[in-house]
Amino acid sequence: ERILLTLATGTGKTFIAFQLAWKLFYSRWNLTDRNSSSAPSRRPRILFLADRNILANQAYNAFSAFPDDALVRIEPDDIRKKGKVPKNGNLFFTIFQTFMSGQSKDGEPAPYFGEYPSDFFDFIIIDECHRGGANDESNWRGILDYFAPAVQLGLTATPKRKDNVDTYAYFGEPVFVYSLKDGINDGFLTPFRVKQIATTLDDYVYTPDDTLVEGEIEAGKRYEEKDFNKIIEIPEREAHRVKLFLSQIHPNEKTIVFCATQLHA
Repeated sequence: ERILLTLATGTGKTFIAFQLAWKLFYSRWNLTDRNSSSAPSRRPRILFLADRNILANQAYNAFSAFPDDALVRIEPDDIRKKGKVPKNGNLFFTIFQTFMSGQSKDGEPAPYFGEYPSDFFDFIIIDECHRGGANDESNWRGILDYFAPAVQLGLTATPKRKDNVDTYAYFGEPVFVYSLKDGINDGFLTPFRVKQIATTLDDYVYTPDDTLVEGEIEAGKRYEEKDFNKIIEIPEREAHRVKLFLSQIHPNEKTIVFCATQLHA
């Protein structure tokens, strides 16, 4: 009933999800008929849940081989316009935030997922499930609990560690693991090199002849790397680091940049 796949980024989680959905769709597998000896009566209703629109959209496009009338992108604007959640279709794509939004005529919170019967979906795919969907403290867990009758497949690129033990407790041990090392050894992924950028201004102490543009600063405090772009920002420093960074990369190579915050990025 609860299945977990752990595969390194770029090794085919969405592709596997597509293949599973394809087989279930064309075999007419569904929860109602699976324990019956008679022929399946309907195609399954499959929900793809992500935590960001870009991931939901990518999956929606990746499933484009399915018939157009089978695919449904659940959008809050569309729900508000029509006054109800979409139910005609077989493969539904949305994000947790959309399902958690919605309100009653009285203005009280009334999550949209509650407009579906709890057994509406036969199979649910939770993308990047380590991001909080299975965390007991998370509101998103309410969605998974509500649709408890469905078989739920969690997809993650993150091996088990302290900050995602809830995910592994919910889904159980992975039925299949394909690590970053496996991907590199098999030639699907490229070994990476980490480059740490260091400058002569990686710590800073305010002096009276410096210009404070805005905010407050603590005189005598030594600001270190962990403080930059979180509680102190020196634009000239960042501009210099970007120049250093651009001089070290090749424009045709895949590069991941780790930033302090979204604003810093």
